[in-house]
Amino acid sequence: MTKEHFHFSDRFGLLGDLNTENSIYQFKTERIKAGKPIIDLGNSNLTEMGLEFPPSVLTHILSNLNASIYDPIAEGLESTRNEISSLYLNRGIQVNASSFHLTASTSEAYSYLFKLLTNPGDEVLTPNPGYPLFSFLIGLENLKEVHYELKENQIDGSWVYDAETIANSISTKTKLIVLVSPSNPTGSKTTETFWKKWESFGFQIPVIVDEVFESYDFFGEPHHLPSNPNFPLFVCHGFSKMLALPQTKLAWILNLSPEPIKTEIQKKLSFISDTYLSVNSLVQLATNELLPWKTMVQNRIRTRIMRNYSICKDFVSQFSYCKKVHPIEAGWYFLLELNFDKKDEKIVGEILFNTGVLLHPGSWYGFSHNRCIVVISLVTEEEILEKGLDSIQSFFK
Repeated sequence: MTKEHFHFSDRFGLLGDLNTENSIYQFKTERIKAGKPIIDLGNSNLTEMGLEFPPSVLTHILSNLNASIYDPIAEGLESTRNEISSLYLNRGIQVNASSFHLTASTSEAYSYLFKLLTNPGDEVLTPNPGYPLFSFLIGLENLKEVHYELKENQIDGSWVYDAETIANSISTKTKLIVLVSPSNPTGSKTTETFWKKWESFGFQIPVIVDEVFESYDFFGEPHHLPSNPNFPLFVCHGFSKMLALPQTKLAWILNLSPEPIKTEIQKKLSFISDTYLSVNSLVQLATNELLPWKTMVQNRIRTRIMRNYSICKDFVSQFSYCKKVHPIEAGWYFLLELNFDKKDEKIVGEILFNTGVLLHPGSWYGFSHNRCIVVISLVTEEEILEKGLDSIQSFFK
C-alpha cells in the first residue's frame, strides 16, 4: 500500500506567500515589542476610532430580542429583507424582499456569487487601483483575478471608471466583472453617465457592484445604480460601514437582473444560502431597531471625514515634499503623492521606523511602485491625525 503525503489545496498557490510578513508590519511589530508607540494613520476600523454604533443602544436592542426559536430561511427573514428593501425604495430603486439574499458579510456575498456564476479557472475582472482583498476571495475559489485600470484624469489626478477600458479588458474567460462604487481607496463611482455607456455595449457578462461606501459620497456626479439593467446585475452592501457595525455580520445580495434570468438566479442563490445558513437570527431580528440609527451614525462619520479632509489639505499646503493631492469624491481615504524617487514602501518604512507614524503605501492598493503615493484614513481620530502629520512634517524638515 502506498502512503500518500499530506498536502494542502492547490488554491493556496494562487494567494502568494502567506508565511512572509512585509517589512512595514515587521517594523510595526518590532516597535510594539519594544514598547514604542504607534500612530496608525491607516486604520479604518470604526469601532476603534470612537465612531462605533452607540454601545448602550446596541446592548439594549440585543438584550430584548427573543431568538429562542430558530426559523431557518435560506434567503433570510422576510421581515428583515423588507426593512432592507425600504432603504432602496427610499433611493428610488423599485425592489421588494424577494430580490434579496442575506449573508454574514459582503465577502461571503462574493463567495456565493462566485459559486453561482463561475467555474475553476475562470477570470474575474476587478478594478486597479483597488482593494487587495479581492485577490484572496478570488484565489480561494480557484479563479483568476484580472485587473482593469481605472482611468486617471490628467487634469486633477482623480481616478474614474471608464466603460471602454473595462470592455477592452474582457476575454473569452471573463465570467464576472466587479465594480466598487464608491471605490476603495480612490473614491471612484459608477455614475449614471458610466452606465449609459456600459449598457450601450450590450454585454451580458454578470456585474457585481459593491456599494458598501454608498453612504459616504460627497462631491461630483453621484454613485448610481441602473434601474432596469439589460444585463445580470448584483449589488452587495451591509451594516459594516452603513451602521458602523462590522461585528454584527449582516450583509446582502440584491439581484437587479432582468427576467427571466432573475427568477432562476434567485432559486440557485437560495440553494447556496440554504447549504450554509450563516446569518444569525439575532442580527436579523434587530434590524428594524438598528436601521433608525443610520442617520445619526453616518452624520458622525461624515463630519469626521470632512474635518480630517481639511486637516490633510492644510498639511499638504505647508509640506514641501507634496507632489500631488489626488482628489477624492467619496469614501474615507486621502491620497497623497510625495515628491520622492524612492518606492512608497521604503518611504513609509522610514517614516514608521523614525517617527512611529504608520501610513499605507499606495502599492498595497495597486498604485504603481514607481509613484510614491500614500494612503491616509480619514476616519482617524482628529487629534491623532494632527499629531501624526506633525511628526511627519518634523521628520522631513
